[in-house]
Amino acid sequence: MSFRRLDLPRGPFPPDSAPTRVATAPVDPVDEAVLSRLEAPRVYSVGSKRIVRGRLAGGPPERAALARELERLPVDAFFQSADGTTLVTVSRPRSRALHAGWPFNLVLFLLTLLTTTWGGAYWSGVDPFAGSTPSSLDWDAIGRGLAAGLPFSLSLLGILTCHEMGHWIAARRYGLDATLPFYIPVPPFLSPIGTLGAVIRMGTPLYDRRILMDVGAAGPIAGIAAALPILGYGILTAPLAPASSGPGLYLGEPLLFQALEALLRPGLGPEQDLIATSLVLAGWLGLFVTALNLIPIGQLDGGHVVHALFGRGQLVVGGLALVALAGMGWFWKGWWMWMAIMLLVVRLGHPPTLDTELPLDGRRKLVGWLTLLLLVLCFHPMPFELRL
Repeated sequence: MSFRRLDLPRGPFPPDSAPTRVATAPVDPVDEAVLSRLEAPRVYSVGSKRIVRGRLAGGPPERAALARELERLPVDAFFQSADGTTLVTVSRPRSRALHAGWPFNLVLFLLTLLTTTWGGAYWSGVDPFAGSTPSSLDWDAIGRGLAAGLPFSLSLLGILTCHEMGHWIAARRYGLDATLPFYIPVPPFLSPIGTLGAVIRMGTPLYDRRILMDVGAAGPIAGIAAALPILGYGILTAPLAPASSGPGLYLGEPLLFQALEALLRPGLGPEQDLIATSLVLAGWLGLFVTALNLIPIGQLDGGHVVHALFGRGQLVVGGLALVALAGMGWFWKGWWMWMAIMLLVVRLGHPPTLDTELPLDGRRKLVGWLTLLLLVLCFHPMPFELRL
């Protein structure tokens, strides 16, 4: 469950708050190669980043010539079509594909692989360390137990990785500073699935609402694309049991889960239940994580998408979503905990983009509405129910 903070102040941009628009900044050879080609260029300073945006004077030949020249310079650059013209964005220093601390990301991934495999073993009814003591480890039993947990671990980490790498690839397309995912390992006696998810951090502001939509929607779309085949195969192969209201952990079935179940197991009657195997659980968690991220609050993925669609209207939508969660908390108290996290960490509002004037095109509006449809399809008001 990823949320990311762009370390930007809130308020209108520019000129009185960072990112700062530099109206009369000294130019250098790199600027000279760009500014002279642009109409009404804007120069911004964001931390160590210098960003130039403007419309290209000329048509396709001028665009091709500028692209060739920019390839020889130590900059990130991309072109956008806007109102029949070409909008150019050039930033420097060039973003690194791998941030300096990437070995730490790898260590976290390996630790999370261990804890989720451990948690998957528990879910499969195996305790890898049952026959071990601190002075004598039963390596055969540990190996067999962890092997039983691997299907869950690899499935869940595959879904989380696709989600976060969706954001990362979209950000890198625009030359934005983005870290690799930070996985959060948790021992299974604290979290039964062995993790609290993964996050990435963005070091560059999202320049306009089009880029905000691309980066914000890419994660949920990539994550659900990975979750659906895992969940589908899990539903198709899951054993059945007589429906029961006895003690146990019951998972709420969102609309997308119900649709897959009806498609793949059409003969399943009300007197039967699917047993939640490790693949069913991993796929279900993929839907749950997608729903959590698409709540339209702050800098959750849903907040990104709604801000891209409605601009400042996101604050109203986010407030309504918060009220709805408060009401549903009477049925599942986990929503109150999630509200506290959002208010203390994520915050309700979304900071504006650098360029507030460039509107969304029709294709991105469609992507935005389809992404919000995922929230409806993946959300369930009572995701967990523990019956004693």
